Amino acid sequence: MDIRSTGAKRVPLERDRRWTVVKYALLSRVACLILGIVSSAIVNDYDASAQLVLAPATTYLAQVLRTLAHIVLRWDAFYFVHIAGSGYVYEQEHAFFPLLPILMRTLTQTVLRPLVAVGGEQAVLAVAGCIISNACFVAAAVTLYALGQYTLRNERLAYIASLLFVFAPSNMFMSAVYTESLFAWLVFSAMLCIARRQHVVASLLLCASSLCRSNGVMYAGYLVWDVVVRREAWIGKRWTQMVVRAVAAAGLVAVSVLGFVGFQIYGYRTHCLQPLYPNHPSRAYCDGLPATVYGFVQAEYWDVGFLRYYTWSQIPNFLLAAPMIVLSIAGIYTCAAHDPVRLATLGWKRRPSLQTASLDTAFLGNRLLPHIYLWVLLLAVATTTMHVQVITRMFSAVPAVFWFAAHLASKDRFTQCIVTGYFVGYGLVGVVLFSNFFPPA
Repeated sequence: MDIRSTGAKRVPLERDRRWTVVKYALLSRVACLILGIVSSAIVNDYDASAQLVLAPATTYLAQVLRTLAHIVLRWDAFYFVHIAGSGYVYEQEHAFFPLLPILMRTLTQTVLRPLVAVGGEQAVLAVAGCIISNACFVAAAVTLYALGQYTLRNERLAYIASLLFVFAPSNMFMSAVYTESLFAWLVFSAMLCIARRQHVVASLLLCASSLCRSNGVMYAGYLVWDVVVRREAWIGKRWTQMVVRAVAAAGLVAVSVLGFVGFQIYGYRTHCLQPLYPNHPSRAYCDGLPATVYGFVQAEYWDVGFLRYYTWSQIPNFLLAAPMIVLSIAGIYTCAAHDPVRLATLGWKRRPSLQTASLDTAFLGNRLLPHIYLWVLLLAVATTTMHVQVITRMFSAVPAVFWFAAHLASKDRFTQCIVTGYFVGYGLVGVVLFSNFFPPA
């Protein structure tokens, strides 16, 4: 299908487009899981840990549960399943936030409870995580479509971007027992609420996102931008009104980061006030701020830190991350070059924005500015501090990535083939590697 032709029908068919996104999202998840199952059946696993964790299947239904659980129980998924079943037992588990395990345990103990006796708790917890991830993926795709319509002011480009999200390079991570899909849905929904000036609801969604992933706290900046920073917020306001808005923004941000803060307090109480291992040496985070349990665990167990990943042995991982890094640099540069003064002045001095943008100019609109700033911040963090190969799945929750990719894909067939080839090809290879427990993770 030539995605350049997908915009022939306009806004009156908005609902039809939305359901088309749902259809493609569902089909992509089914295809992803089937490919994973087939790949796992043909290729021997690099690591057989899942076989040891899952109970032997004695019935056909148990075998179905075991087969599905086997392909989604990889890498970090083991931590989420263990936390869902047993809570936070080990210090290193505090690198994984509790929202997904809470939802997995709730689903397992309610709707899926009859299956525990059939397939065992571990398999059912893994299946619960898979269900949550795939349901949130579909919801995230639809929400991105709605957010794109508002931000881009071009339904066609919003639709193309949502289709690219459906075939994102992080393909299998969006269906496995990982937080990517849940987080993407939460932050996309929060952004959409902010666009509709539903700030309280947005802060609650961002609170949940910060209980899902640590980088959720960075998205609180959208609230500050919308309430205080953007130029339109100051029009017709007295300085006393802006002080009130600034106080309100501070309160909204406090709510937004409450999930992250609460989890750090829980870790502090667990390992400092009521330590599981009394003879264990005192940790830096027990001495108070600025150290946190999460920051300590990432540095201690995963060697995460500024420029720590810049070693010769990590060159292959930098090569894996290179396409997303190049795409991000190109997208940020394109927006900056269009109106550098706008970017430098936080949008206070800028060119006028059209009510309805064309396909060529939609990515350059004024409403994208906060998304570009977030993109710059996350790119800087990902390339200097994190395990750089994680950038592909981390950026699955950055709308500007898909908007810029759609912008490129709408130009000509050659560029379209490069962009879609990267998204689909990287994603398919990732399904095969992940399903057989091969890196990268």
